[in-house]
Amino acid sequence: MLVTLSFFTTSSFAQVTGSVDIFPIDSNPFGLSYEEHVKKYWKSVLSLPIDQNPIEDKTGEKCTFGQETPKSPVFYLAGNTGGFSSITCKIRADLGVFIPIITVEASQAEVPKATIDDLHKIAKDDQDGVTSLYLKINDKEFKDEDLRKYRTHTKEFEVTFPDRALFGAAPGPSLVVADGYYVITKPLSPGSYTIIIKSSLACLDPDCLEPTFGVDIRYNLIVE
Repeated sequence: MLVTLSFFTTSSFAQVTGSVDIFPIDSNPFGLSYEEHVKKYWKSVLSLPIDQNPIEDKTGEKCTFGQETPKSPVFYLAGNTGGFSSITCKIRADLGVFIPIITVEASQAEVPKATIDDLHKIAKDDQDGVTSLYLKINDKEFKDEDLRKYRTHTKEFEVTFPDRALFGAAPGPSLVVADGYYVITKPLSPGSYTIIIKSSLACLDPDCLEPTFGVDIRYNLIVE
């Protein structure tokens, strides 16, 4: 079963009348569970040095970095490290799009003495503090109550951090736990898509990675 979002779009590249379909959280988009997609997303993002990383890109210049696999059926939007971004990104048609709404990862590369249980607690406590969720794809809005069911907390997995890694992580292999809210769309037809993400959290636990955090991202997605 799919959740269907109807809309009409017009752009200089294409005019499309159709729908965006979002896979339910308990489904297996493109043969993988949501958890496996979340792991793939974080493995890609965390494996890139900070100067080549799309999560640090505020305009879209690096939006395709780390996604050069030609047969991948999914394009993973990177999100950002907080605050406002307006990102223009061009992708090929017939890809599903992975959309991070608000996310966290905890690794032994960042917290060297953390046990696996510690990593799970850090990630869970962070996302337990989410105070607002919002997603808009063209003219269809998803509000907080619509998105709460799309939370994914992963089992631990391994990532190899590069030199000059995100979040000041030490280079080399590390165990990671991720948590957060994510959705995955069916393949997009050619056209122009506006994706707006707004979310926030307030985490009061003394072990929280950040006591307050918020994202406000506008994606101008050109699908050709």
